[in-house]
Amino acid sequence: MSYKKCGCEFFAADCAGKTDCDLFTPEVAKKVRRYAKTLEQYEPTPLVALNELSKELNVKHIFVKDESYRMGLKAFKSIGVVYGVSKVLCKHLGVNIDDIDFDYFLKPEVNAKIKDIVLIAATDGNHGKGLAYAAKLIGCQCYIYMPSQTVPARVEAIEKLGAEVTVTPHNYDGTLKLVIEKAAKMGWCHVQDQAWEGYTETTNFISQGYTAIADEIREQLGETKPTHIILQAGAGSFAVGIMAYYSTLMGENKPHMTIVEPDTAGCYMQSALANTFTTVDGDLATIMAGLSVGEPNIFAYTVLKDIVDYYITCPNEFSATGMRILATPMGSDTKITSGDSGAVCLGVTYGICTMDALKDIREEMKLTKDSVLLFISTEGDTDPEIYRNIIWNGSYPLSA
Repeated sequence: MSYKKCGCEFFAADCAGKTDCDLFTPEVAKKVRRYAKTLEQYEPTPLVALNELSKELNVKHIFVKDESYRMGLKAFKSIGVVYGVSKVLCKHLGVNIDDIDFDYFLKPEVNAKIKDIVLIAATDGNHGKGLAYAAKLIGCQCYIYMPSQTVPARVEAIEKLGAEVTVTPHNYDGTLKLVIEKAAKMGWCHVQDQAWEGYTETTNFISQGYTAIADEIREQLGETKPTHIILQAGAGSFAVGIMAYYSTLMGENKPHMTIVEPDTAGCYMQSALANTFTTVDGDLATIMAGLSVGEPNIFAYTVLKDIVDYYITCPNEFSATGMRILATPMGSDTKITSGDSGAVCLGVTYGICTMDALKDIREEMKLTKDSVLLFISTEGDTDPEIYRNIIWNGSYPLSA
């Protein structure tokens, strides 16, 4: 089914329903969490049950994983990036990450071998902040390049962690190309949460780090199992870690899985419609800065196409609606501070469940009174000005 209404596009895929990928399994997640727990700053983030909202949307449960509490950085990226950098350094040193704690890198004789390594990446904000954080912990230099539409608050947050930031005249994909050239020319260590032909290993290390989030959720849910996992995607490096984990964990009972993207940067939507790897050009302008990506992670795409059931693109108004819903909860529900990229999945699901024009999507997605919905709010108010304008001033209102 393909559907366009209220600025949204929806596509129901005929996916295989399972993956043979063994990189993002519960067994891998167990190892990732073992290592993460050796980091002083690690602790699981809250999983919030929005019971009043679930009644409003006529579903059984709504759970939101609140990543605004992750390692003091207001975003999920650090858990993946720290693990990814650690794996890269282990490879450089010839050691197995399963045999060490994080403090291993701080030993004088070890740190002497890695302190001159220079880390570099392109970012819209959160990945760069995570890499700058990892570099600061380990004692490496870090250079971050950001696209032209980057707001000052995101630049300043990275600079405060000690990285040198350059804002380019390009969009995200153009900035990434510049970084690839710079890393090759300078011999720097490129740690990117995007993958392309010939560059997948490091990105997969980062995606493995995100399986820790999925494993925390499993532990927090206990006997409750999600029937629907609805996740945002930029390049898809985050989504693949979570969705592949749950596909393996639940097997034939795999939850219905949905990818949500901005309407200006729907590279997974276009790939699903064409049934082949497809990119999106242009400036990719959206308030959802973390999702402004025109090219799928080439490895994540090969995994996700086999397990994702539905694809949705939507305009900014649905993201803003999700932010307001989470910031002003119903009844006794817990308030969640969620940024533009963090709230879009809840916002568009709210629209699907309440707008008559979108009821066909609700039926196709099998959203019923027995549904258990899982969302991950990937960031807090990483851009305070945009957050205020949306929550206080009502920017980007959703039409009835």
